[in-house]
Amino acid sequence: MANYLTSNNSEKYRKSVCEEMLMKRRFPGFDCRIKGRRLVCRGKLKPTENSEEYRIEVSYAPWGSPDVKILSPKIEPKRELHFYKTGNLCLYDWREQTWQDRWHLADTVIPWTAEWLLYYEIYLLTGKWVGKSAIHIDATKIAEPQPNTENALAA
Repeated sequence: MANYLTSNNSEKYRKSVCEEMLMKRRFPGFDCRIKGRRLVCRGKLKPTENSEEYRIEVSYAPWGSPDVKILSPKIEPKRELHFYKTGNLCLYDWREQTWQDRWHLADTVIPWTAEWLLYYEIYLLTGKWVGKSAIHIDATKIAEPQPNTENALAA
């Protein structure tokens, strides 16, 4: 008996394939694979010519907020830094603007991550986070964005 994808699953798969193609086109050094229902991309970012290279991972399930982690070098979450309690980077204030179905990882998450890394390097030099930020009372208590289930088939 054939196992067919439901319309919802096929739309999610199509979205993952499109995101994978866009990532490979804009960031050919990233390794992207669809694993189950998630697109997982790993690659290196170097925010400036004189910066260290950072290895990152972006994990994305269609119509949800992407998860971004720094794989190396290890960065310990601190109150001043913008991490969720799971170790994911806080790249935007999801309370002000939820993840939009029409946004693409290559156009948003990767540039935002490079910007976060630049602010992190400034933080290492000055001890102050100079980037735009949301209120983070305690890095261990910050809630993460919830998947956007509205317009799930609109992308």
